[in-house]
Amino acid sequence: MKSTKNITFYCVDNDTDDLDFIRENFKPNLNFNLLTFSSVQMFINKLESEEKNKNFKIVLIDNIITSRGMNTRTALELLPPIKSIDKEIEVIIFADSENIELKATASNMRPAAFIKKDSQFFIRLYPIISRLISKYNLKKKQRTVRYTIIFLISLIVFALLFLIISNYILS
Repeated sequence: MKSTKNITFYCVDNDTDDLDFIRENFKPNLNFNLLTFSSVQMFINKLESEEKNKNFKIVLIDNIITSRGMNTRTALELLPPIKSIDKEIEVIIFADSENIELKATASNMRPAAFIKKDSQFFIRLYPIISRLISKYNLKKKQRTVRYTIIFLISLIVFALLFLIISNYILS
């Protein structure tokens, strides 16, 4: 499981003005690294190179991305390659329109959230980030409890076997 003590945010948008705006105004109350990319290929390469990075990762990606190396692609088309690199990564899609969620119903792989890119962007973004972190930490605790229960049951079974075998040997 990854650590939520320091979160890595990847922001992908071919509009450099939007990236500058996010760099200047993105200030969640967290320890975080913000990496911005105007190219999908540069983002994918960076994500692959940080595959062993133990930080929790969140991708903020524009719905439609145009780049030189790749043709115009939607964020929904990029979800499978992103999730194949890191299954636990969360993806938040931002777009100019509000009805983008309709497009996601055809896919079995969905982003964590859709946010309209407007003056209320950060007001809506921060609670979503908090929810994703809480959800991830809950999964982490549930997994820890599961492993602890399995360990304790194994220990009890081993102790019972030891007692049965030692009683058998002594008798």
